[in-house]
Amino acid sequence: MNFHRPDSDHSAYAGFHDAIRNVHASPRLICAGFQRELSALLDGQVPERHARRTMAHLEACQDCGEFFHAIRLQALAHRDLAVPGSLSRRLRRLPGKDLFKGLTDSEIVRRLATTLYELGKAYALAGTDGEYLMRIAEEPVEIDSFENGEAAEAAKIAEESGACSSRFAHLVGETEGHLEKARGFLEEALSLKPRFAEARIYLGFVYQAKKNPAKAESEFLEVFLNTDRLLNRAHAAIQLGMIHDRTKNHLRAIRYYRWVVASGLLEHQPEFAFVLYNIAVEHLSLAQPQKALPLLGLIRKEYGDLWPMVMEWLHSSPELLDALQSDQACRSHLEQLEPAFFAA
Repeated sequence: MNFHRPDSDHSAYAGFHDAIRNVHASPRLICAGFQRELSALLDGQVPERHARRTMAHLEACQDCGEFFHAIRLQALAHRDLAVPGSLSRRLRRLPGKDLFKGLTDSEIVRRLATTLYELGKAYALAGTDGEYLMRIAEEPVEIDSFENGEAAEAAKIAEESGACSSRFAHLVGETEGHLEKARGFLEEALSLKPRFAEARIYLGFVYQAKKNPAKAESEFLEVFLNTDRLLNRAHAAIQLGMIHDRTKNHLRAIRYYRWVVASGLLEHQPEFAFVLYNIAVEHLSLAQPQKALPLLGLIRKEYGDLWPMVMEWLHSSPELLDALQSDQACRSHLEQLEPAFFAA
C-alpha cells in the first residue's frame, strides 16, 4: 500500500504515467458502505471510528481497496509529478460517488493527507495494540451484492460463509503486515503534506515497533526541531527521551524530559506530569536518589491522581525500588511522605 517515486529512467516514468491514464479504464464496483465510511473520514467526522471501519473494509474487499488505491495514485501523481490536468476532474472519472464534489485540488490533497494519516494510525495501532485490533475485527463490513462483476464473487462467498464482519483470525498474526501498511499510509500522508507533524510522530512509532530506533529517532527529531506546535514538540521530546533511556543514555533522556517541563506544558495539561516520574527514573538509574526524591514529592503534592500509578510503577521495578532504599535519608523522607511506601 505504499508508493515509491519512479526512477529517473524513461521506462519507469512511462509505466507510472500509463498507470495514471489507465487507472479508470476498468471500473471497479464500489460498496456503498465503504463510500459512506470514506466520505465521513474525508470530512473529518469521528475519525477514529471511521478509520477503523474503513480499514476493516479495505482488508475485506479487494474492489474497494483498488478504488482507494486509484484515488491515492492520482493524488500522489498530482503532488509529486505535476501530471497535467485537474486532480478533481480526474477523480470524477472514477466509479462511485463523487467524494470530492466542489473541492479545489489543494483541499482534496489536504483531506486525503488527513485520511491517510488516520488510516496509518489505525494500522499502527492494529500492529501494536491487541485491544484495538479486536475493535477492528468487530467492525461490520458491508460488501454489496452485485449481480455481476468481480465483486459479486466476493459478496457471494461472504454471504455463504456468514462473514458479515471481518474475522479476528484473519487480522491476528499480521503484525508486520499491519505495520508495513501503516508505514506506507503515513509516508503517503507526508508526501502530500510534508510538515504533517502528527503523521511523522506515528511514523516514528511504527519504526520503533519495527525495531528500527535510528529511523524512529530521525522522525521524532524532525518534529522536535521543526514544528511550531508545542504539543507535538512535547510528544516528540518524550519519545526521544524514551529512546535514549533504552540505550542507557540517561543524561540525554533527562534533557528531553526537562524540556517538556520547562516548556510550561504541565500547567495547562497536567496529564503530562508523568514526565516528572520519567526524570526521577533517569536519576535513579544514575544512582542519584537525592535528585529523584524532590520530583516524587512534587508528584505526591501537586498531581495526586498520578501518585498511585507512580507507586505501582516503582513497586513493579525492583531495581528502582532498591535505588530508593539504598539511601537512608531518601528512604526516611519517602516513609514520611507515604508511610506504606516500602511496605511488603
